[in-house]
Amino acid sequence: MDIINSFELYLRDQAKDQQTIKAYKQIAINYYDWVGGEEKILKAKPVDIKEYTAYLRHEKLLSAVTVNKYLAAIKSLYSYIEENGQLLLNPTTRIKSIIVSNNFGDSNKWLSPKEQDRFIAYADLERNEWLRIRNLAVIDLMLYAGLRVQEVSDLLVADIAPEDNHINITVRDGKRGKYAVVKLVHKYSRNLKKWLNLRKQADKPVHVQSANLFVSERSEQLHVRSIHKFIKKYGDLAGMSFVSPHCFRHSFCKNLAREGTPIEIVRRLARHEKIETTAIYIEPSGEELIGALNKM
Repeated sequence: MDIINSFELYLRDQAKDQQTIKAYKQIAINYYDWVGGEEKILKAKPVDIKEYTAYLRHEKLLSAVTVNKYLAAIKSLYSYIEENGQLLLNPTTRIKSIIVSNNFGDSNKWLSPKEQDRFIAYADLERNEWLRIRNLAVIDLMLYAGLRVQEVSDLLVADIAPEDNHINITVRDGKRGKYAVVKLVHKYSRNLKKWLNLRKQADKPVHVQSANLFVSERSEQLHVRSIHKFIKKYGDLAGMSFVSPHCFRHSFCKNLAREGTPIEIVRRLARHEKIETTAIYIEPSGEELIGALNKM
């Protein structure tokens, strides 16, 4: 299964988050087993991809949303193979995602304003003051500056630059290796400013020697896994077990859209390459549609 292992390395080079890498690799293994090995993968035709889609829908009974996730992973696999010069024809080029008509399901991509407030209220109950300020600062960077969880974990103290009460944040290695400078505005900067003061006062050797902005109690860096862990902890306490770090980035985009922000500005603030990626946040949510029905 050399092709699967090299595909995993490709995903890491593409700066995919750990959850995506894990999911895509598992889907690639599933497809590898279904199609019958590496040689069959390289010789696959569009009809094979359609048959695989039919298998997922009618034998595995997966939802259309899940099948689309499988297709996204398979398309990524073939993009890698094509870039590697091993394909004469990419069988996924004309394969389209399944159109899903579910106006009322947001699939927990983002949190409603009430859910955001509820989650933060439970995070604010953290008894350890050091952890409380650190974790709230992490959440603020995802929810109010739109950072991805890996970007937060990778931040250095040197990447934080106060400017006119706001804070400029340098993202040195974002998605697909992109460099960017984003801003955390003054009204949401309190926790990060408090954390910067605590960080300067850190006297443990492991912290003093570290250049990382966020550290754990025992190590020089707060890793993505640890962020997932405390997000899950607060989510469970709040009765919101579906919450993940990426929900906050989605919520950042949706909050902008709720305020009527033009889609091009949302795109730029979210650092999306394509306007189509941003469009999902401009569409009315299930909550908004139900609200419209209740007003009749």
